[in-house]
Amino acid sequence: MSGPLERILRDAHFRMDLFPVSRDRTFLAHAAVAPLPRPVVEAVTAYLERAGREGQFDLLCPGLAEDVRCLAAELLGVDTEEIALSPSTSASLGTVAGALRWQAGDRILVAADDFPSLLLPWTSLREQGVEVATLPYRDTPVGTDEVLDAVDHRTRLVVVSTAHFVTGRPVADLSGLGRALRRRSVLLAVDAIQTLGAVPVDARDVDFLAADGHKWLLAPAGMGVLYVRRALLEQLRVPVVGWHSMDDPKRYTADGVLAAGARRFEPGSLNVLGLLGLRAALRLLHEVGVPAVADRLGSLRRTLVAGLTGRGYQVPGATEERWSGITAFRRDGVDAEDLARRLLAGRVVTSVRRMPGPGTAHIRLAPHYYTTDEDLERLWTRL
Repeated sequence: MSGPLERILRDAHFRMDLFPVSRDRTFLAHAAVAPLPRPVVEAVTAYLERAGREGQFDLLCPGLAEDVRCLAAELLGVDTEEIALSPSTSASLGTVAGALRWQAGDRILVAADDFPSLLLPWTSLREQGVEVATLPYRDTPVGTDEVLDAVDHRTRLVVVSTAHFVTGRPVADLSGLGRALRRRSVLLAVDAIQTLGAVPVDARDVDFLAADGHKWLLAPAGMGVLYVRRALLEQLRVPVVGWHSMDDPKRYTADGVLAAGARRFEPGSLNVLGLLGLRAALRLLHEVGVPAVADRLGSLRRTLVAGLTGRGYQVPGATEERWSGITAFRRDGVDAEDLARRLLAGRVVTSVRRMPGPGTAHIRLAPHYYTTDEDLERLWTRL
C-alpha cells in the first residue's frame, strides 16, 4: 500500500479532512456521482471568489487546459496531443460517431444492455445505412474471442464499456481486444467512465476512449476527456468546428488551420470550473497512485462478495477473480429500492440500477480507496 493511501486509511482526521463526506456517512455510490474531495472543492471555490473580484479571464488560470490534457494523457499512457477535453462521455462518443466517414452497409457492434449512452450515439447513423448490432450480455468478463466471433466483414467499429454500469462486468483484456480488432481493420471505441480512476486503463491499443470525471476520478460533473489515436486524426471529420478547434485560436480569424492534435475536437470555450476541479482530482489521484487504488478496491470487492454471499445475496461475477470496483447484489423477495432507502437512513449511500428492459433491480456498491473496514461494518449492521 502506498504512503498517501496508507495515511488516508490510518489517520481518521486526515481522511475526514480530505474527504468530508466520510465524516458522517459511508459513501458507496462512486459509480453514480462521487462526492468531491477537499482539494477539488477548494480549487473551484477559489476561482469563483477571485473571478468575482477580478473578472473571468485566462490569466486567472494559465495553462489549465494543457495541464488537464497532460494529466489525462499520463493516466491513459498516451500522448497529450491525443487528448481532447469534452463535457461528457456522451458528447465524446457522439463526436466519434460524427467524425468517422460512414458508408451504407457499414456495421457497428455495441455491447448490449449497458448504459444508454453506449448505444444512442450510433442510432442516428441508421439513416445513412449503417447497421447497429449488439453483443449479448452475460455475467462474465467480455472476452476477445467472444467479440471476434460476432465481428463480420462489414463490421467497422466495436463499442464496449470497460465495466457494465449495473453489474460491473469488465472487459477481460482491453489491450488484447484492441490489437485483435486492429488486425482485422476494425476500430474500437471505449466508454471508460466506470473504471477510469479505479483501475489502470491503458488506451494505447484502442482507437477512441471517453470518460467523464464525476465518478471514480472524484471530479465535478460536466468535464471529461476524449482520447483519439493519433494515426486516425487525419482520416476523421471534425463534426463541430469552432475557434478553439484552430491551431492558433487567439488569432481570432476564421482562415486558420485545424489544431494538429485531438484539440481540434474542442470547438469553443471550455468549462473552466470543471477543468479546475478535474485538474485537482487528477493531481490527487496521481499522488495516491492508480495501482494502489486498484489494489484497495480489489480487497474491498473480495470483502463485499464474501459478506453478501454469506448473507444469501446474489452477486454477479462473485466467482470471478478479476472484476471492476462495482459490486451489485440482489435477493429474491427483497425490494432493492426499499433496502437502499433503509441503508440511506442509516447513513450508507448506495445506488439502485435496473438492467435495461424488464431486468431485475440491483443495489450497486461502489466504494473507493478511502473506504475503510469500519465503513463496511456500517453496511453489514444494516443489511
